[in-house]
Amino acid sequence: MKLKKLLLKDDFRSLKSGFELIFDNDDIAENKFNAYCIVGKNGNGKSNILELLGSIFYQLEINNLQFLPQISKEDEIYEITLQEHEAFSNYDVSPNAYELSYEIKGQSVKIVKEKQKAPVFSLLLSDDKWKQLSAIEMKEYLPDYIIGYSSGENEILSLPFLKIRMIQYDEYIDYLSKDITYSRAESRMVFLDDIYSQAIFVTCFLDIDNRLHKEGMLNIFKETLGISAIREFRMVINTQKEALVYKDYDGDYQKEYIKLINGVEKKIEILKHCSTLYYEDENEGKLYLDFYLDDTCREAFRRYFDNGRELFEFFQLLITLNYYHIDEKIKEKLYGSNSLYAQGYLPQIAWDEKFFTFKDFLIEKEGVDELILSRSLSDGEHQFMHTIGIGLLYRGTSSLFLLDEPETHFNPSWRAKYITTLRKCFENDYISPEVLVTSHSPFIVSDSKPENVLVFQKDKNGFVECSRPNFNTFGASVNKITMRIFEKHETIGEYAEQIIDKFKERMETTDDLEALFSELDETIGDSIEKTLFMKELFDRMEKK
Repeated sequence: MKLKKLLLKDDFRSLKSGFELIFDNDDIAENKFNAYCIVGKNGNGKSNILELLGSIFYQLEINNLQFLPQISKEDEIYEITLQEHEAFSNYDVSPNAYELSYEIKGQSVKIVKEKQKAPVFSLLLSDDKWKQLSAIEMKEYLPDYIIGYSSGENEILSLPFLKIRMIQYDEYIDYLSKDITYSRAESRMVFLDDIYSQAIFVTCFLDIDNRLHKEGMLNIFKETLGISAIREFRMVINTQKEALVYKDYDGDYQKEYIKLINGVEKKIEILKHCSTLYYEDENEGKLYLDFYLDDTCREAFRRYFDNGRELFEFFQLLITLNYYHIDEKIKEKLYGSNSLYAQGYLPQIAWDEKFFTFKDFLIEKEGVDELILSRSLSDGEHQFMHTIGIGLLYRGTSSLFLLDEPETHFNPSWRAKYITTLRKCFENDYISPEVLVTSHSPFIVSDSKPENVLVFQKDKNGFVECSRPNFNTFGASVNKITMRIFEKHETIGEYAEQIIDKFKERMETTDDLEALFSELDETIGDSIEKTLFMKELFDRMEKK
């Protein structure tokens, strides 16, 4: 997938109507991978572009999903009816008007939405005429997946993905109420926050189709983190947990509670076959599955799952079922929300009350004699596993990645190699995804060509503008990028700069410049600022 143009015709967050972004099209024909690096000072709207794209594709998903949740209403005589939620039935949404065009699967696509109207989806034909497509037809020309990730609590980016998660849960419950076997979620939007970390890691190291091993991709974790293998882990499933469903008896809806596990029993049996051993505690109502990750265990998984994404989607489903405790009123509020704090609607649940969890996750790490728990890894190590694991999982798909500051916990060395590592994830891919990365790191800018660097800033009236840098960013020094893009002209911290200023003041009043010179040299580490001042001080000593 390759984005071509985005025109906003309605205000969205800090982006105003008329905001336009033309993407670089040079790589479309050759299908090369080049991530867009979105930079700017805090508060200049760079994350809003990810939020905007996430919201647009959420609207498109809602427009073509065959299943959408209904809201239950109970009258004074306890009769229950199911009604369409107004959040899914009107087009008064945000953003309310826009144009988006992109290329996918060799086809040019254009989406136009006017205020209060449904989006219109068109395909460019060989005679340069546009053909309007129906909601069903357009599904073929949407990205395979829309993948969101945020290193922090960017709830604006997560909101549409959170709604989709809840829709996927309700979709499962609908199947459960009809006694229909559930296979996979219809929606293609995935927000990969920290609740998926262990699922991502397990799926990568199981390497179901053996592709990552054959292409040496798993070495990425070993080379950077020193992690060579997952040795063992446990899954815990609460087999007695129940979900509220509305059973349809010829139009008469009745409340019933059905065990969550009923819709996935066949897949749970598969997990038993793949496990090294399992035990069901009937008193606790819990199923314990232990996995020792050797060749036999891998072969078992390969027998039942065709590829890693199939397994990961099953893990996603099991994790999504942890939402069983969310009541109808909270879901109704979430579906209609545009709040920045929607995540706060969802009540937390104790670990042992969850339907599904990973536990006792032990890994091998170079330089450490004993196995260690994955929880003992640093924030940076977790973030590296997570963000790079996402790329490995979804390689070979025509997808859109929206990555909000994926390197915040990295040390400078890892930041310097992040884009290189991300490129390795998609090396030799026959399909290249579109990747947008927001960042404050000059290292990431230095690994990006200027046409792929989007600089966000606000004008004097507070309107967000986006431009390309007016210099060659690729291979440019960190200092130059820091000065030209982030407008930080000093190469040292503010406190150290204040100390140098005090030395400058003392230079004007002291008679012992040599002592001041020696004290400065001992107090301040090497920097451009120190060197320039020492030269000034030395010149003054020479004149005396």
